[in-house]
Parts: sequence; structure tokens; C-alpha cells
Amino acid sequence: MEGNSVSVNSNLDRLLSEKSFYRVVLCLLVGLPVVEFITEIITRFDDRIIPSFFEPQIISLFGILGTLMTVGYFISSFSRKRRLRTCDIFYFTLILFMAISGVFSLNPGVFSGDSPFYCENPMHFLAYYWLFFAGTLIDSDKYRKNILICFTGVAIFESIFGFLHTFDIELSYSLYYHAERTAYGLTQNSNFYGALMVFLIAGASGLYIFSDKLVSSKAIKCALPIVSAFLFYTMLGSRARLAWVGFAALTAFYVISLIIMYRKDMEAVKPAIKHFLILWGAYFAVFLIAFIFTDYIREATVRTYWEVANGDADKIGSDRFYNWKMGLMSVPKHWLSGVGLDNYRYVFISDPNYQEGMYLQDKAHNEYIHILVTQGVPSLLNYLALLIFSLIGAVKSVLNEVDSNKRTFTWIFLGMFAAYVVQALFNSSITYVVIYFWFVLGLITPRTEIYRKSK
Repeated sequence: MEGNSVSVNSNLDRLLSEKSFYRVVLCLLVGLPVVEFITEIITRFDDRIIPSFFEPQIISLFGILGTLMTVGYFISSFSRKRRLRTCDIFYFTLILFMAISGVFSLNPGVFSGDSPFYCENPMHFLAYYWLFFAGTLIDSDKYRKNILICFTGVAIFESIFGFLHTFDIELSYSLYYHAERTAYGLTQNSNFYGALMVFLIAGASGLYIFSDKLVSSKAIKCALPIVSAFLFYTMLGSRARLAWVGFAALTAFYVISLIIMYRKDMEAVKPAIKHFLILWGAYFAVFLIAFIFTDYIREATVRTYWEVANGDADKIGSDRFYNWKMGLMSVPKHWLSGVGLDNYRYVFISDPNYQEGMYLQDKAHNEYIHILVTQGVPSLLNYLALLIFSLIGAVKSVLNEVDSNKRTFTWIFLGMFAAYVVQALFNSSITYVVIYFWFVLGLITPRTEIYRKSK
């Protein structure tokens, strides 16, 4: 009997190992754009199928599967008296606040006006939190390198369609907002595409900046700046100003971090600085090309100027200020659990002055305000605490980690983190974009052990 028990535990450990979580996560993150590509082909032959038709179901299924894997992991951990970590506590608090907001919603069961391709329901949140938890388990240098390569592959795949869109060549059609000659990739919205691309560009940039450590092939090393420049061009083609903000954050991150690390270890950082200058030179060249031969830069600049010059603060940022103001007005009455999970529309339709046809939004277009309004103050504080905890831990790792490979991977993922959290000030959390961020958030989160059962 004891032998059978050991065998069962051994099989369970293999099933719930770092390798298993790694494989399942990549199946989702790499498979999702492939599924969308196939879906868009199907839409050309079947009117009943629309773009993004299968994405909500796939993410929900992975949310259930990932949660079962995580529960199994905890059961196995407790039975073997493994240590509990701080990130484990965050996993549970994230689920707790999500559940409270869902249960006490002022519009129960409604998420983003019931739009199946825009909403975030509880199954989607379970997928996010599982991705975060999976990231905290993956420590292998080999797996982390493969993750960066996969991210770059996804970026290239998305950018091919984004590039075609800048010539108004579409595989199918845009389900959401799409302006003429504007890139939206496989995300169905140019803003979402801009957010995804600046995040993935951060990964591709890091791969080249530290290519002396991570890339053995000279051909690939030489190709990376060209690939990154192409990705940057399609990001500009999205016309999403939030992507500019995210890219500015990425630039500031590398300038500051490279200066700090140069003072700490001059010789070790010199190759990274050289590659950074080459890469940002390529980005600047693409920026000039886009400025001269397209209207991407001028149109966004003129749009921003007129929003400010108009004198109506509510109109700034494509009505974002008004959107935020409406949401924040609801906070004092619903500060504890919010108006309901992904139920931002409620702040408009519950307004006494609201009439059918008036302006409303399903998202705050600021992820932090969206959490505050829909899930309440405690939930936002918990999320911000997680971001700060992850940020501080990752910075300490970059500064103090003895293993140069581990430091390099954390450095790259931290750049991706910086680009995303800044652009999130102006963007919405969308399932097929934010899943990549939640995974990276787990990858940079410290694996601090806080408790161990006595033997």
C-alpha cells in the first residue's frame, strides 16, 4: 500500500510539475492567435462564425483546467508539507475579491453588457490567476528562454496581419473599432493591438539587447533588430497613442536600468548598451519613415492637439476623462465590492440623467480605475500590492542576483511589465491581450517562502 501511495504521489508530481504548467501555458498563449487565424478564414465561408468566435470559450476552458491543476498542486504541496509562498497568498486573495465582486454585483451575471468577445467573466479571471500562478512556478532558464522566443513568434505572426491592414488588406473584418489603413492584427481593435505589440516588442527588444547571453546564432542575432523594427512599424500603424506611452515607459526603463547596472558592473553591461543603442537607432529610423511616408504620427499628434485645444477636459483622450469621471463618482457608494465584476456600464445606466442612446462605456479605459469601480477599493489595493511586490522583488533580483542568466531573464520580463502597466493607464483589460501580462507578472514575482509546516 505504501508503495502504491508513493507511486501515485510521484505520478501526481509529474502531472503538476513545472514542465506541465509550462506546456499548458504555451498551448494557450501560442495557440490562441492560431485559432483566431483559422476562425477568420472560416468567417469567409460561414456567416454564422464571426472573428474571435472561439476565443472566449478557449480561455474559459483553460481557466477551468488551470484552476484544477493549481488545486491539485496545492493538495500535493500540503500533503508533502511544501512551503507556502507569498505569491500563493496573492493567488487566493485575487480569487476572493473577484468572487465578492461577482456575488454582490448590482447587475448580477452581466459582464461588459454581455458582449461575449469584450467581457471578462469569472472563468476568464480564473485563467488570468492561473497564468499568474503558473508563472511563479517556472524557474528553468531553458523554459524562460523558450517563452521569450514564443512571445517573439506571436508578435511576428500578429504583425504580418497588422502590416497588411495598413494597406486595407484584411483576412476577414474587424469586429470592433477600425479606422482606414490601421493595424489591428488578430485582436479586432487597433487599441488592443497597439497594447499587445508594445508589450511583445518589449520582449523582442530584451531578447536582442541581451542576445550575447541568450542567442548563439549570428544570423538570428542580426535579424532581431530588423524584426523588432518591423514590429515597431506595425505598432505605429495601430494609431494607438497608448502604445506610444507604453513604448516611452520601455525606453525610460532601459535607459535608467542600464545606467544603474553600468555603474555597478561596467564590463558586463557594455554589450547590452551597444545593442540598446543599435536597436533604438532602428526604432528612430522607422519613426522617421512613418513620419515622412504615412500619417500615423501626424494624425495622432493633431488629434491630441485638438482634444487639448478644444477646452473641454471631458473630451481629452477620446472621451476618457469623462469616462473616468463617471466611474469615480460611483466609488463612494460602492467602495467595498464595486458595482460588479466587469460591470462598468452600470455607472452610466444607473445615472438619473441617462437616456437611451447617450454615451456609455463597458470599460473604463484605465485598468486601475476599472478595478476600483467594478471590484472596489480592497480589490484595487490588493492588485496594486501585488504589482508593487512583484516590482520590488524583480528589481532586487536584477540588482543582486548572482546567476547572470536569471538576472537577464528577470530584467527582460521587468521591461515587459513596465511597458504594460504604464499603457494600462489608458487601455482596457481584454482577455486575449492581458493573458500575456498575467503570465509575465508571475514570472517576475518573487518566490518568497513564508511558512512551513513542522515535521
